[in-house]
Amino acid sequence: MSDGTSAGSPNEAAAARPRFSPLDYRDPSPAPWLIHTLGVVNRWFMLPAVLKLRRFDFPAADAERLRVAVNPGTAAFLGPNHPEFLTDWMVDKELSRRVSPLMAHWASYEIVNASPPVQAFWLANNLIANVPGGGGKAYSVHWARRGHGVLLHPEGTATWQGERVSTLLPGLVDMAWEAAALLRAAGESRPVCLVPVAWRLEFTADVRRGLARDMARLERGLSLQRGDSLDVPERFAALMRHLLERQCQRLSLAPPRFTREPGGGYLEAQLAASSELQRSLAERYGALDPDLTRAQFQLRRAMRERAANDPEATRRDRAQLQELVRLGSFDPALYDRPQLTQERVAEVLKRTRSSLLTRGLRNVIHNTMPVAAGPRVVHVRVAEPIEVDPMLASVAAGDAPAARARLLAEHRGRLQQLVAGMELEQEGRTAALAVPNLLHRG
Repeated sequence: MSDGTSAGSPNEAAAARPRFSPLDYRDPSPAPWLIHTLGVVNRWFMLPAVLKLRRFDFPAADAERLRVAVNPGTAAFLGPNHPEFLTDWMVDKELSRRVSPLMAHWASYEIVNASPPVQAFWLANNLIANVPGGGGKAYSVHWARRGHGVLLHPEGTATWQGERVSTLLPGLVDMAWEAAALLRAAGESRPVCLVPVAWRLEFTADVRRGLARDMARLERGLSLQRGDSLDVPERFAALMRHLLERQCQRLSLAPPRFTREPGGGYLEAQLAASSELQRSLAERYGALDPDLTRAQFQLRRAMRERAANDPEATRRDRAQLQELVRLGSFDPALYDRPQLTQERVAEVLKRTRSSLLTRGLRNVIHNTMPVAAGPRVVHVRVAEPIEVDPMLASVAAGDAPAARARLLAEHRGRLQQLVAGMELEQEGRTAALAVPNLLHRG
């Protein structure tokens, strides 16, 4: 006998449930026991075994500086550099384990919201998904005011560059500014600060064998001419030239013109290809921002909007943008030198693989957990925190955007100073293992 209501069929019930989307934002729900457990696993397994980090060089003065900045009496926003994928997460995790285990961390929504079980796992680890238009900033301000700290890589994506801090995106400063304004309105005198944290990787031994292995994988995976009989310097130069030829052919660009001059004309040919890509993209999306970091984020947003109406052209545009970013990353200011340290060669190879070798389970695993060419040490340094409150108190409402821009520039400057300082510390050791750079123009 019916009571006038109906539960409906299982199919109807399933249809009534909201469909999961990676673009749906949810606040984290941190589980301290899980965070603690994963911190221990990271310290004793992920760092030494998976990432080959044999030592975590974190001087006592830098550790104390971080503890003073992140505690229940402050609202702290940490902005580290971003030179490598996955390693950054694990270094961040070890830092928070030592200073503030319940610190919140930002991550890509494609990772945090990959599926409902994955989302539940990461939200329990206090990861904030960078969903466009989501509530991540509000959650971050709330969590920082509780004294745990919030960590966000302001470069936005892994750069695979150990010597340079790229353009920073403004979200880190915007959150700190909002937190300071809220505390000021509430009459609280708690300091709000930006905390520049930088780390740098150094091989502990000669890793040319590992570099040759990485080059062999790229040659096989991209169907390039094999260089098994070449030493690392010759093989690296040949790989870069063959790769540029391949990419120009695949993207219908003018073939590169190499010369007999020092460096073989590689950097000039790369510049010509980059210029052609910029012109092609500008024809469809308008003049590009001179800063490549900002340009790529603007173009990706425009391509998302265009994809529904013209998916085939958008796929072509994305491939062109990806190549433009890859070529721009091999900046002569960083790599046009008589010798390259093994760390710089390694980062170019990893950047190339993560950009171009993306199909197949093995490549997916490697790009998720990149395997280093050899054992390493990570050097971690912390700059003096930047207090946001004095800047907020000294500017009128109309001057706030310029003040926030100055804060962002100061944060980037302190990060670059940390990186440069570590470079000087390591210079003698890394130079002893450097290899000749046959792409150098002399």
